[in-house]
Amino acid sequence: MEMLIESGAPVVIGATGMDELIQNIRMIILTTMYSVPLDRGFAHVGAALDSPSPLVTARLVAELTEAIEEKEPRVKVERITLEPIGGMSGLIDGRYNPRVVFHLKEGVSL
Repeated sequence: MEMLIESGAPVVIGATGMDELIQNIRMIILTTMYSVPLDRGFAHVGAALDSPSPLVTARLVAELTEAIEEKEPRVKVERITLEPIGGMSGLIDGRYNPRVVFHLKEGVSL
C-alpha cells in the first residue's frame, strides 16, 4: 500500500479497516514528540523541520519509520520518500509531504 501524507485531510471519528490504519499513520507522521500531553514520547522528534539537507532527511526517514512501526504494530514500512510541496518552490523552501509505502504484517487482517 502506498500513501501520500497531506496535513489537510480530515480526521474521521470511528474510522475502521484500512481507513483507520491510514489515518493512524497520518497522525503519527504529523505529530511531533512532546506535543501529546499524556504521551510525550508519541511520534517523532521533529528536529528535521526546516533542514532539508540529505543527512537530516535520512535521519527523518529513519525516525518516521521507527515511530510508525512502534505506534502502529500492524504495518511494516517498506520505504518513505519526501516529495516537495508545490513543485520547484517547495523544493527550494524545503517543504515536503512524506510518501509512505507499507504492507500489513503477516497474520493481520482488516
